[in-house]
Amino acid sequence: MRWLIMGLALAVASPLAARDLPVPADKGWQHAQTGLVLTAQIDGMRRTALTDATASEHDVMAQYQAADGSVSATIYLFHPAADDVALWFDRSRTTLEQRDLFRNAAPASADPVAFAAPGASTPSALRQVYGIAGGAIRSTALAAIPVGDWIVVIRMTAPTLTATQLDARLQAVIGGIRWPKPEGMPAPAAVPIVACTTALHFAKAQPITTLDILSMLSGSIAASAAKSEPAGPRPVWCRDGEPRVEYGVYRTDERSYVMALYDAGRTVSVFPSIMGQIEKSGSYAVSLTDVDGTTSAFPTFDHMPSPKQLWSLVGSGKRVAVSTGNRVTIDANAVK
Repeated sequence: MRWLIMGLALAVASPLAARDLPVPADKGWQHAQTGLVLTAQIDGMRRTALTDATASEHDVMAQYQAADGSVSATIYLFHPAADDVALWFDRSRTTLEQRDLFRNAAPASADPVAFAAPGASTPSALRQVYGIAGGAIRSTALAAIPVGDWIVVIRMTAPTLTATQLDARLQAVIGGIRWPKPEGMPAPAAVPIVACTTALHFAKAQPITTLDILSMLSGSIAASAAKSEPAGPRPVWCRDGEPRVEYGVYRTDERSYVMALYDAGRTVSVFPSIMGQIEKSGSYAVSLTDVDGTTSAFPTFDHMPSPKQLWSLVGSGKRVAVSTGNRVTIDANAVK
């Protein structure tokens, strides 16, 4: 099961329904924004579902099933707020490993395997297979592959196949997808994320109730500004604290962090606010970025809020501003 967080209300209690894409079961489907094609059959498995968790094909899921039930695959295509294969592989792996169904799963290799997907010139993708002792499923597998600034995640399960056999089927599925021709610079080699060597420490953080416009918008404009910057070196993330199914915390330094929500591409960023830097007050801005690029700003804090506090805040839906493209909408009640 893949947990979805749609839009900005964040229904944290249950997965949200997705819409079926109007594609006949015997026809292929091409994603307009990437050019990726999912055919009606891949590696002998028939496509049984094709859905979108957004209104704009920013979070698509396709399910495939062998006629004899020997193997199944689920393929996700989404546009992540943080464009990093290793980060979303780490989130998907956490979701898989913490499910009761896979608690006895043993990875076939100590580390995920980096590999080059069809058409790629660098080992920019990651995969891992697991053997499972006992139960109705004998093996499961996971792969994450970049497609420009989009990501494809593949999950497979098999009742009777060994981990080695399922790895071969996983590679066959990867080869059966019709990948678009790579454009631009090759994706960097994927390096699995590891735990941070030190842990963040949090003081008690309080929301700042009286805000000026610049502080209130800092979370919304930050993501848009970052997208307009020239591409630079990829950040090297580490994982802070113990990962949860609901979220994982990742950072590159000790002044900010990103909370990746579930495994569906959405993130919450915590960083020194613009006004906090100008006034040297040490305040922090909080923003949520969805897969369609929509960014929401939440109240500013006087200190860096903890992940637990952040999770509660975002779940409350108390936004102060929303940015979509060049349009910013401000909550009038937040202006004092």
